[in-house]
Amino acid sequence: MMDVTFQLEGEAGKRAAHRERVRGLVARLDDEDQAFVVHDVSASGVALVDPRGRLAPGRACRLTLCIGPKELMVALPATVVRKADGGLVGLAFGELGLRQEAWLDKLILEIQKRRIDLRKSREGAENPEDKKTDRVDEKT
Repeated sequence: MMDVTFQLEGEAGKRAAHRERVRGLVARLDDEDQAFVVHDVSASGVALVDPRGRLAPGRACRLTLCIGPKELMVALPATVVRKADGGLVGLAFGELGLRQEAWLDKLILEIQKRRIDLRKSREGAENPEDKKTDRVDEKT
């Protein structure tokens, strides 16, 4: 078996997984009444907006991810691992079940897919020349 590691150019940093923002996504912690706005989410953790500074590093909890009244995923084990400026708090997921891992992976991939589709449609709308098929360099 081959043991190969690599790093892409510009891939320096401590991030364990790709992060995405989801408009309207909030997190409810098991022992909090208030929902926290999710700044971004990845397969390894979540960043929450905590303007009152109630979440301290080291705090363990279970969180539920929601959009509006709909609960998307419940009882995700997480621990507060960092506080940043502007009220951002980073939580790392604990040991997830297979369904939880699969759901998070699917969520991130679906968001990426939608962003790519949106970018392509915007690029196509901005450059109508790309839609022409009667170019000299193309055979129709």
